[in-house]
Amino acid sequence: MILLYMLNLLLWLGLLILPPLYFTFYFRLNRINLLTIYAFFTIPPQIVTTLTGPLFLLRGGLFNPYFQYALIVQNVHDSLTFAALIFFVHIFSHQRMRDFLESWLHLENHPARPGRMRLAADIFYGLFLVCFVLLARHDYGVIPWILNPRMGYQFHRTGAGEWYALCITFLALATVLGTIYTSSLTAFFTRLPLYLFGVYLLGSKGYIISYTAYLLSVLAIRRFRYLGVTFVLLTSVSLLLFVYNFTSSMHGLNLMKIATYSDYFVNDAMYYQRYLNGQIPLYHGEIFFSSFWRIVPRALYPNKPYSYGIILIDDIFYPGEAQKGFTPAFASVPYFADFGWIGVVLSGLLNPATVLIAFLYTIVFPRINTLNLRQGYQHPRVLLYALLIVAAPAFLAFFDFPLDALFFGFIVLVIEIICKLKILYAHHSQQIRTSNLRTTST
Repeated sequence: MILLYMLNLLLWLGLLILPPLYFTFYFRLNRINLLTIYAFFTIPPQIVTTLTGPLFLLRGGLFNPYFQYALIVQNVHDSLTFAALIFFVHIFSHQRMRDFLESWLHLENHPARPGRMRLAADIFYGLFLVCFVLLARHDYGVIPWILNPRMGYQFHRTGAGEWYALCITFLALATVLGTIYTSSLTAFFTRLPLYLFGVYLLGSKGYIISYTAYLLSVLAIRRFRYLGVTFVLLTSVSLLLFVYNFTSSMHGLNLMKIATYSDYFVNDAMYYQRYLNGQIPLYHGEIFFSSFWRIVPRALYPNKPYSYGIILIDDIFYPGEAQKGFTPAFASVPYFADFGWIGVVLSGLLNPATVLIAFLYTIVFPRINTLNLRQGYQHPRVLLYALLIVAAPAFLAFFDFPLDALFFGFIVLVIEIICKLKILYAHHSQQIRTSNLRTTST
C-alpha cells in the first residue's frame, strides 16, 4: 500500500510538471518561456501548500488514506483535463481550422498600435489609482493602507470588495499594455516602478509571485540580454517580499503555522472520511446550481443566502462561520460532492474553460515572438486580448461567469475606442512588418 501511495504522490507531481513541458515542445517554444516561467514560480508554492497540511495535521501524514483518496480524485480530474486540453489544442492547430480562424477573426486587420496601447495603459493605471482611493477610504484610509497594505488587504476590504476586484483588473491591464508595447527596454524599466508600486498596494503574497513571473516572461519574449541575472535578482527580491508578507500575516514562521495555512487537502480528507463512512450524501446538483448565487451582489439582494455552492460543505465542518466570512477552501471536493466519480470525470473532460484555454493557446503561442516589438512586427489586437486571458497576472480575479465575460467585453470596447481616436500617438506604418496566424513556431 505504501508503494501505491508513493505512486499516487508522484503522479500528482508529474501532472504539475508535464503540461508546461509538453506545450513547450508542442509549440516549439524556447526553454525559458511564459509557460515554464509561470511553472517555476507557481509549482513550488503549490507543492508546499498541498503537502505540509496533511503531513503535519493528519494521522499518518502523507499516507493518510483519506488524503490519498482526495489525491486520487485530484489526479483523475487533472489527467482528464490535460488529455482534453491536448485533444482540443490538436483540433485548433489543424491547418484547416487555423485557416478558418484566420479568416473569421481577420487577424491581419486591426493591428495593435504601440502608441495607442501605451495610452490605454496610462488610462487603466489611472483607473486603478481611482479605485484604490475609493477602496482605501471606505474603512481604513489611503495613508494607513499605503503604510501597511497587508493590514488593508486582510481586514479592511469588507464592504468594498468590488473596488479591490477592479484594482486588480485595471492594474493587470496597465501592466500588460505598458510592458508589451514599450518601444525600448529603457522605457520598460522606466514604467516598471509604477506597476511594482501597484502590486505592493494590493497586499497579497500570491500577486507578488504572479507579477514576478509575468515580468520575467516579458523580458524573455523581448530576448533581454541579461535575463539570467535579472531572473536571479527578481526571484530573490520576490522571495524576500513573499516571506516578509507571509510572516507578517502569520506573526512568525514555523512549519505548524504553514501547515495550518495549507488546509485544502486537510479539509478534503475530513470530507472523504465522512463520505466514505456514509455520513455525508452526494448533493446531486445542489452545489452546482446554488453556486450561481455568487454572481448576485449582496448589496442588490441583502437576503442572499450565506451558504451556497461549496460553502454548503463548509457548513458541515464549520457551521455558522460562512456568515462571518470564514469559508475554508477544498481542493478536489467541488468536483466530487454533487455526483461522485461521474462528476469528477465529466468536469475533467467537458469543462468549457479547457476548450477556451486550448483556443487561446493556439492563438498566442505560435505567434508569441511577434510580441517582441524590437523585431519590428505588427500583431493584431486579438492577440493582445488572448494574451490578457492567458498571461495577465490576476486578471479578472474575483469576477465569476458571466460577469467576467461581460467585463472583458467592456475592456475590449474601451481599447477599441482608444485605437480609433483621431488624436495623439501618430502611427508610422512604414516602421513595422505584419505577421499572420500561419506563423508556426518561435
